[in-house]
Amino acid sequence: MSIPAVEESWARIDAWLARHAPVSRARLRPPVAGEEIRAAERELGVMFPPDLVASLHCHDGAELGEGAPELAYYGPPGRVADIVRHTATLRDIGTDLGDVDGDEDELGAYWRQEWLLITLGADGQACDGLFLTGRPGPGHGRVGHSRTEDAPVFTPWPSLRHLLADFADALEEGRPFAGRVPVGVDGVLRWEDDRSVVPDPVSPLAVAARAAEPEPPAPRETAASGGPASSEPAVPENRGTGPRLVFVRVAPPRPQPLPDQPDVVFAEGLTPAELLGRLGAVPATVRPRSRPQAERAAASPWAAHRPMVRVGTTGGWAYAVQEEGAAQFGRPQVLRAVSEGTRAVALTRQGPEVCRTVVVDGIPDEGAARLVMSPRANVASGPDRKLARRLGVDPWPGSTAAYTRLLAELDEEFGIRYRPQEDAATGLTSALLLPLLDDLPDPACGPAAEVRGLDLAALVDRTPLQRLRRACAAQLRRLAAETGIDAYPEIADALARIGRAEHAGLGAAEHIDLDAEENNGLDAVESIGLGVGGPLDLRIRTLAAETWAARRPVRDEAGPVGPEDLSAWIAREGAAQALRAFVLLPVPQAAERILHQRLSARWRDELAADLGEGGSQPAAGSVNS
Repeated sequence: MSIPAVEESWARIDAWLARHAPVSRARLRPPVAGEEIRAAERELGVMFPPDLVASLHCHDGAELGEGAPELAYYGPPGRVADIVRHTATLRDIGTDLGDVDGDEDELGAYWRQEWLLITLGADGQACDGLFLTGRPGPGHGRVGHSRTEDAPVFTPWPSLRHLLADFADALEEGRPFAGRVPVGVDGVLRWEDDRSVVPDPVSPLAVAARAAEPEPPAPRETAASGGPASSEPAVPENRGTGPRLVFVRVAPPRPQPLPDQPDVVFAEGLTPAELLGRLGAVPATVRPRSRPQAERAAASPWAAHRPMVRVGTTGGWAYAVQEEGAAQFGRPQVLRAVSEGTRAVALTRQGPEVCRTVVVDGIPDEGAARLVMSPRANVASGPDRKLARRLGVDPWPGSTAAYTRLLAELDEEFGIRYRPQEDAATGLTSALLLPLLDDLPDPACGPAAEVRGLDLAALVDRTPLQRLRRACAAQLRRLAAETGIDAYPEIADALARIGRAEHAGLGAAEHIDLDAEENNGLDAVESIGLGVGGPLDLRIRTLAAETWAARRPVRDEAGPVGPEDLSAWIAREGAAQALRAFVLLPVPQAAERILHQRLSARWRDELAADLGEGGSQPAAGSVNS
């Protein structure tokens, strides 16, 4: 297939911009004079490839500023003056690095003398734009990408002519260019990620369910009798009464390990089982474990990186000790749940910080709070806290002392006597947790003024609340379908309830705790399953746990979970959180969440249709929101 000439591609680009993005079209500069091009060639000592000359005779790049047309994330086309200035700058950087000419591999240098930067890169960063190579030979005029934090690469385009033809096709057909889809929004060319997710991602929790929890090691047995190993040193066999030479290995004394100082929370008047329930224990994982057993189990594939706690009692208080996993006892939503109808005290430690928090029936007692910050000691520390503890190296001795002091204060002020080392070997009831969800933003804060280039504030101002609510509900259904979360029965039921509520046009009498002009058109939270422990709440928490569990194996390339699986879980969790926001937040804030999560690049077209703006569906890539 023949590739259109540069002039033909620019004519198509101009026509599309004039129709769908006139603000961006106006930012394109008029043609440059041939003498200016020749002067630039003399200054740089490089002959411009013919395609670049032809392009500059159509437009001398673009004026920077709001609405400047960009070639996806490669940035706007540069003027002749930009090409000269930025190419010279990149040459200087390469010279300072001692890496201008490199080796025979053309990409083996930071920057080559014959390269010409032709776009200004993302956010005007010249070191992140496209370049053409002026190197004589078959690759003359090839398009490369100079990357800010990585080595340069060649793009799939063998010439600027090919690039401009693909750019024109993407505009006219609304298809991806460099992985992004062009759309015209309020007269400006914008770019959208047209994302999709694998329909059935590998579930880290399902993989964990097929794994067995490691059992505690059996006591050592002697090879001869099969009985328990003796603690006495072995006596060598008597080989006679003559003199013998005995070698004794002398090792330096091992440092004393640092004391256990785990995060712990106490709840007055609760039983350990009640405390486990409030923390979100996974029922199938409840069993007695010592501290070493809990740590071993939590580090295994069976745990899928979920937090592990052990529970016990001291006086009239139940307590939970976190043995592994993401810290839970400093989270406000966890302390609210633990202290409901009673009071809770948490003692947490993170590096130099030791914190005591007191919460009474969900309300923090600021007067009873304690926070100690320790200066770092001038000692070497291990790569993690546990290794440092085993080596006896304490990078934060002040925090270690503060933790011990705060434990003593708990005994004095609350009658709580707890010493972490005393229950380490005890088989306390323990479980993995399905962590509680993070708090949503305060409704009083309001939504962002803009989301993905859409003027959300203007949309909210001009749209009646009931119409905006219906459009958000439609967008939510689209989001659920494209991420696949509508296959979960709890989410499908919630979406059906939302649909019935919107169809019925429910008024303020059916809403909860929200103003009639702002709330979401649903009845009680519990009826849709979002109360703590409700079916929808558990489903969203499970999706959050899937996402968390997928990150570590992807980071470590440990399999079987891959990057595409992690992306799918992130999208699913985000969509489920958008559903939660629709139920619990005012409509404008819910709209921000939902629109931010949409995967399709056509979400603006669909939003316009959902709002009933403009009548029929706009043409591909021609949204005016």
